[in-house]
Amino acid sequence: MDTTMAMGLIPEIRNLSIHAWSSRGSSAAEPFTTASILISLIVYRIGTNSHFCELSVLIAGRLSEGSAFDVDSLDEEFLWNSYMIDPLIKFRSRLAVHEKGTLDASHMLTSAIRGFVSTILIPPSSSPVKATRTNLPSGLTLISRLSCRRAGTRFNARGIDDDGYVANSVETETTFYQPSGLCFSYAQIRGSVPVFWEQAPGLLPGQQKIQITRSPEATQPAFDKHFEQLSLNYGTVHILNLLSETKPGEVELSARYKSHVAHSPLNQILDLEEASDHRELQMSHFDFHAETKGPGGYEAASLVRRLIQDRAEAFAYFLSDEAGLSGSETVSTEKASQILPTVVLQQEGVFRTNCLDCLDRTNLIQTIISQMAFESCLNHRSERASADFWMRHSSLWADNGDVRSNSSLCLSGLLSN
Repeated sequence: MDTTMAMGLIPEIRNLSIHAWSSRGSSAAEPFTTASILISLIVYRIGTNSHFCELSVLIAGRLSEGSAFDVDSLDEEFLWNSYMIDPLIKFRSRLAVHEKGTLDASHMLTSAIRGFVSTILIPPSSSPVKATRTNLPSGLTLISRLSCRRAGTRFNARGIDDDGYVANSVETETTFYQPSGLCFSYAQIRGSVPVFWEQAPGLLPGQQKIQITRSPEATQPAFDKHFEQLSLNYGTVHILNLLSETKPGEVELSARYKSHVAHSPLNQILDLEEASDHRELQMSHFDFHAETKGPGGYEAASLVRRLIQDRAEAFAYFLSDEAGLSGSETVSTEKASQILPTVVLQQEGVFRTNCLDCLDRTNLIQTIISQMAFESCLNHRSERASADFWMRHSSLWADNGDVRSNSSLCLSGLLSN
């Protein structure tokens, strides 16, 4: 296919370059040098305005052979074209090392995710992290990956399956990169209430009946599978449930949710002398509609801060910096490619947020949590972000919410504005 034909088939092409990367909550991230990652991103729409992203990663100036991008480590939960490239991956596994390198260089093995990717360039005047040796803009990036295991539109995909996968499961990572070498990253997850339930479609609220379809005893094994996998990937999990405390259906879902958390092995305290904060699975409830129906409107959603502040501080965030540089040192491109980023801090846990659809309410609360994490990073550095920076941050998250709403409801997020 020639370039002209390809351009005709793909309405929108975006190219973005970021200089640091981390994944799966950053706990297993491998730091790369500045200007080390080029992501060529092709975004196109199919079906119900859902977004798919083709990520071709070129890594130059690697730290070592062991830090190279490994096709074998692709996460199949978020790999939407696994059925297409799986035969090639198996073929690749039988090749010699130099043959694998040749195949990788051909870029035939392309991983496709469904979700949202966007970067906003922050001018030096608005960057919360000041650097004296460069006037280059910083990058604020948001990456959301929708799981391919139990995806679907509203009413058609609800709850959990027997393998522990839930509907509307999305991993979202906020990344801030400063050209001086500082990289911040924070991961969150969202997903449907992990019990077996259905909801009848209907235009009127009273017609959308929620029905729990399996007993607690038959649900617990799938529930435990779900959170054991999350704990393995992210560490400690803190559930933030935004369902109503008064609406029929949502009340029943919350009660069942709470019961399964109480019976989860991750919720057990092995050492009786340990405080409850040491449990691997905890849950908080924040009735979003009740908290925001007053005169404060959606601004009152920030009240969630005091509910989760202690856990947010305990989870921390991922932070890396390039060692061996002073703030005023000028570094050549060749020398910069040899500088080893130092991991300063690791994210130790994750917030799992849900409402009924895991869309508007969830997106707004995750925006606040993302801001809390970056504020904590800045506070430790005795720095502050301007109102202009937080406006850009909110805009990025609003775009993310619109894409998720387009995928599930075929409309823009109700709370984006």
